[in-house]
Amino acid sequence: MIEYLYAFLLWLAVFLPSSAIGPLLAKRGKGFAGAGIQGAFLILSLTLISLLRIPLHVKPVYLPQAVALGFLASLALNLGEKLFSGEKAKEKAETLEFLPDGFFWRVLLLLILAPFAEESLNRALVEGYLLIHGQFWGAILFSALLFAIPHVMAFERASAGEKAYLTAGAFLMGLIAGYLFALSGSLLTAFAFHSSANLAGFLFSGIRKENP
Repeated sequence: MIEYLYAFLLWLAVFLPSSAIGPLLAKRGKGFAGAGIQGAFLILSLTLISLLRIPLHVKPVYLPQAVALGFLASLALNLGEKLFSGEKAKEKAETLEFLPDGFFWRVLLLLILAPFAEESLNRALVEGYLLIHGQFWGAILFSALLFAIPHVMAFERASAGEKAYLTAGAFLMGLIAGYLFALSGSLLTAFAFHSSANLAGFLFSGIRKENP
């Protein structure tokens, strides 16, 4: 069990200082806060990965499967959220504080920076650390749990039921990403899954705004 404690401390060592950057940069705009937090995730995660000599691979393994699975799983969750939350989901999506205003900057954050940063933290650092210590399913489950926590925290105005749905959805996506990472050994595979999932959510949100 000591490995899980160390893994959690590694996660905190990245998450806490990165989150503290958000309020400081929020004064300059929403985009600065989101980009600053994700940038700190990435830099601190890669630094710890290097210091701990955790294997980091970006091999193009299972990429088509990861892209298809990420898109379809995210689409299913978004459809379920609309049925579950109705118009509240639309209001919630429009009040996310970490999203920048411009289309280009949203794409850059949601499809490139955030997936790479969050997978570097949750998969490459946390799960990678547990994998090299002989854990497999435990590594997948634990990293998925830590992955779900910040996603729920982002929706402060959601009801208890909506938060439960979002928690379950984020945990499920974390499980799939974790399994793909453990199976392939490649951060690129987890990134492809995460980015494709965000793309589905991004497109679904745009369609929902046009056709409420």
